[in-house]
Amino acid sequence: MQAASTLTFRRPDIYRAAAAHKGVEATENAASESFRIMALDGCTDRCDTKKLDEAGIQADVSLMVTELGIEKTRPSDVNPEYIEKNYPGYKRIKSII
Repeated sequence: MQAASTLTFRRPDIYRAAAAHKGVEATENAASESFRIMALDGCTDRCDTKKLDEAGIQADVSLMVTELGIEKTRPSDVNPEYIEKNYPGYKRIKSII
Protein backbone atom coordinates (compact mmCIF):
# COMPACT_ATOMS: atom_id res chain seq x y z
CA MET A 1 0.00 0.00 0.00
CA GLN A 2 2.94 2.33 0.62
CA ALA A 3 3.97 2.22 -3.04
CA ALA A 4 0.40 2.92 -4.18
CA SER A 5 0.07 5.77 -1.69
CA THR A 6 3.30 7.31 -2.94
CA LEU A 7 2.09 7.23 -6.55
CA THR A 8 -1.25 8.73 -5.51
CA PHE A 9 0.39 11.49 -3.48
CA ARG A 10 2.80 12.47 -6.24
CA ARG A 11 0.35 12.26 -9.15
CA PRO A 12 -3.26 12.51 -7.92
CA ASP A 13 -4.36 13.37 -11.46
CA ILE A 14 -3.25 9.91 -12.65
CA TYR A 15 -3.37 7.57 -9.65
CA ARG A 16 -5.87 6.59 -6.97
CA ALA A 17 -4.98 4.15 -4.19
CA ALA A 18 -7.49 1.65 -2.84
CA ALA A 19 -6.39 -0.79 -0.15
CA ALA A 20 -7.57 -4.32 -0.89
CA HIS A 21 -8.46 -5.00 2.74
CA LYS A 22 -10.93 -2.08 2.73
CA GLY A 23 -13.07 -3.56 -0.02
CA VAL A 24 -13.52 -2.69 -3.66
CA GLU A 25 -15.78 0.36 -3.52
CA ALA A 26 -12.90 2.81 -4.04
CA THR A 27 -11.63 0.70 -6.93
CA GLU A 28 -15.09 0.63 -8.49
CA ASN A 29 -15.26 4.43 -8.16
CA ALA A 30 -11.85 4.85 -9.78
CA ALA A 31 -12.84 2.51 -12.62
CA SER A 32 -16.05 4.46 -13.20
CA GLU A 33 -13.95 7.63 -13.52
CA SER A 34 -11.84 5.98 -16.26
CA PHE A 35 -8.75 5.39 -14.13
CA ARG A 36 -6.77 2.30 -15.11
CA ILE A 37 -6.70 -0.41 -12.44
CA MET A 38 -3.32 -1.64 -11.23
CA ALA A 39 -3.12 -4.55 -8.79
CA LEU A 40 -0.01 -3.85 -6.73
CA ASP A 41 0.54 -6.94 -4.60
CA GLY A 42 3.01 -6.96 -1.71
CA CYS A 43 3.88 -10.66 -1.80
CA THR A 44 2.98 -14.03 -3.28
CA ASP A 45 -0.31 -14.06 -1.36
CA ARG A 46 -1.53 -11.56 -4.00
CA CYS A 47 -4.27 -10.18 -1.74
CA ASP A 48 -4.98 -7.21 -4.00
CA THR A 49 -5.47 -9.37 -7.08
CA LYS A 50 -7.69 -11.78 -5.14
CA LYS A 51 -9.93 -8.96 -3.87
CA LEU A 52 -10.33 -7.59 -7.37
CA ASP A 53 -11.16 -11.06 -8.68
CA GLU A 54 -13.79 -11.54 -5.96
CA ALA A 55 -15.42 -8.29 -7.04
CA GLY A 56 -15.31 -9.22 -10.72
CA ILE A 57 -12.87 -6.42 -11.54
CA GLN A 58 -10.03 -7.11 -13.97
CA ALA A 59 -6.79 -5.19 -13.36
CA ASP A 60 -5.25 -3.50 -16.39
CA VAL A 61 -1.81 -4.07 -14.88
CA SER A 62 -0.72 -6.51 -12.17
CA LEU A 63 2.61 -6.21 -10.36
CA MET A 64 4.11 -7.84 -7.30
CA VAL A 65 6.52 -5.49 -5.56
CA THR A 66 8.82 -8.29 -4.41
CA GLU A 67 9.39 -9.22 -8.08
CA LEU A 68 10.55 -5.64 -8.64
CA GLY A 69 13.26 -6.01 -6.01
CA ILE A 70 11.36 -4.27 -3.22
CA GLU A 71 11.40 -6.17 0.05
CA LYS A 72 8.10 -6.30 1.92
CA THR A 73 8.46 -4.43 5.21
CA ARG A 74 6.34 -2.45 7.60
CA PRO A 75 4.99 0.65 5.77
CA SER A 76 6.86 3.01 8.09
CA ASP A 77 10.15 1.47 6.92
CA VAL A 78 9.68 2.57 3.31
CA ASN A 79 11.25 5.81 2.10
CA PRO A 80 9.74 6.83 -1.28
CA GLU A 81 12.86 8.71 -2.37
CA TYR A 82 15.00 5.62 -1.69
CA ILE A 83 12.68 3.50 -3.83
CA GLU A 84 12.83 5.97 -6.72
CA LYS A 85 16.64 6.03 -6.70
CA ASN A 86 17.45 2.38 -6.00
CA TYR A 87 14.80 0.12 -7.49
CA PRO A 88 14.63 -0.31 -11.25
CA GLY A 89 11.09 -1.64 -10.84
CA TYR A 90 9.86 1.84 -9.88
CA LYS A 91 10.62 3.03 -13.41
CA ARG A 92 8.69 0.03 -14.73
CA ILE A 93 5.63 1.07 -12.72
CA LYS A 94 5.89 4.62 -14.05
CA SER A 95 6.24 3.41 -17.64
CA ILE A 96 3.24 1.05 -17.47
CA ILE A 97 0.71 3.58 -16.28
